[in-house]
Amino acid sequence: MDLQARGSSQTAPTTFYLLQAAEFIRAVSDAERSHGDKACFTLLIMTNGRGMIRMKEEQLAFIQGKCYLLHPGMEAQIEPDGYGCSYYLLEFRLQVGLAPAAATIIPDRTVLACTPFARVLELLEDLLAYSHPVEELQLFYRYVRFQELLLLILSQNHESAAIGNSPELLDRQGITLSIKHIHEHYRDALTVGELAAIASTDRWKYTRLFKDATGLVPLQYLNRIRIEQAKKWLAGSEDNLSAVAQYTGYTNEYYFNRRFKQFVGITPGQYRSSHRGQPRVIAPFLEDYMVALNITPVVQYSHAVWGKQDYLALDHIPTFDESNGDFTPLASYSPDCIMLLDRYCDTEYRQCQEISQTHILKEMGHNWRTLLRIVGDYFGRSERAEEVIAGYEAKARAAREKLGRSRKRETVAFLRISADNVYQYTDRGRGFATAVLYGDLGLSPYQMNEAAEEENQARMKTFTLEELSALTADHLFITFDKWHSQAAGAERTLLQHPVWSALPAVQGGHVYEVDFMTWMNYGVISNAKKIDDILQALA
Repeated sequence: MDLQARGSSQTAPTTFYLLQAAEFIRAVSDAERSHGDKACFTLLIMTNGRGMIRMKEEQLAFIQGKCYLLHPGMEAQIEPDGYGCSYYLLEFRLQVGLAPAAATIIPDRTVLACTPFARVLELLEDLLAYSHPVEELQLFYRYVRFQELLLLILSQNHESAAIGNSPELLDRQGITLSIKHIHEHYRDALTVGELAAIASTDRWKYTRLFKDATGLVPLQYLNRIRIEQAKKWLAGSEDNLSAVAQYTGYTNEYYFNRRFKQFVGITPGQYRSSHRGQPRVIAPFLEDYMVALNITPVVQYSHAVWGKQDYLALDHIPTFDESNGDFTPLASYSPDCIMLLDRYCDTEYRQCQEISQTHILKEMGHNWRTLLRIVGDYFGRSERAEEVIAGYEAKARAAREKLGRSRKRETVAFLRISADNVYQYTDRGRGFATAVLYGDLGLSPYQMNEAAEEENQARMKTFTLEELSALTADHLFITFDKWHSQAAGAERTLLQHPVWSALPAVQGGHVYEVDFMTWMNYGVISNAKKIDDILQALA
């Protein structure tokens, strides 16, 4: 049967669901958010906190682990409760092909089941990881992931799945009831047996069903809720630790301290001191994140060769040269905490740990948004982190649209030049400047010919003079690295070489020198300044 014949047969019509927008939202307790689109379906998936969702004709509790569906034309107000809530928002539209009057399988109700919840969160994170796909394969990956998420949700909410109150549906409803009970009674001495009874589920299978739904076993989940409440209490009250322990359901201060450090990584007392006023922080090469969160470090990173991060305008803050490996001078600044990336040696970590509480963060230059959220959460400034990210996204979108109109087909390369080497950062590496150039702004990366395809897969490529002579990028952004310079200005000698002078971008006047410390950084402030540099050069 050919395609046209199949379209006119009695088989089900072909239906496509196209994702229009996806974002993660943190709402504070006094900030209502309106959602709904005249042309799109809207999915709201609650991940943390509580609140109300108000629509024209109904009012529902906005509960962690639940999914809410708004049909086109529906509007809803999200009203966070207490300390706020967080949720994913997805907007998608329906495109029906082959059969113009095809019936939709979208449920005609607001509250939907979405289990196992851990799998739902995994798919949502995958979607957000490709917010700005720059390649066809990435776009296809995002499309498939969304279809997979939609299938997972629709299959358990379709009318045929709910007929007769199947055992699976009853199990899901029971788990949801027990989760609600945990949130409302986390101070009580809850047991797995009691929770299984609330869920009307045999105890032997309750733990498995609970973990399928949340990703945690019941007592782990209970402890997580208690610790989240304790963090809020520590940051907002002067009560002693014994009172905080009792308030959050722990029988004694010792057990509370132990559990808190297990979950958060520091003691309750350390957490409280770091969340009050303006903490005294030392965070080498993380100052970008500190300044973005309105925290002024007491001393700033510097390097004997590369200097300091001048773009942060911290001229009034003393510098610390980390290149000699001696961190003991930091003690003179009496820091409340030290934050380090996981790139230092054990000796340096031990030196810092003897000075103050030391928090070690995984280096993730390719994902500065996640790192900013982690740091923001540590200092009780999650809301500020989301504001900063949203501001950057708006700036990047505006720049992307502007450049898309004027530089759509022109290729761009980014070179790091020293006295000994010329490096090109390719679009395969998502750190430093390439994430902005090719990811956020969608500019076309320069690539070598097909014979060098294997080298095109590398994060960095080193050019010989012969290879440099074949560089035909329309635009070059360049920065100079003094690391190999034996004499002042040695890193610039390439500019006098005939090979350099013959490059098309050089002859066309399309070479733009940029600041080394700004472009070899991956903080949100440095990335915003990169956008300014790019617009000044190309817009």
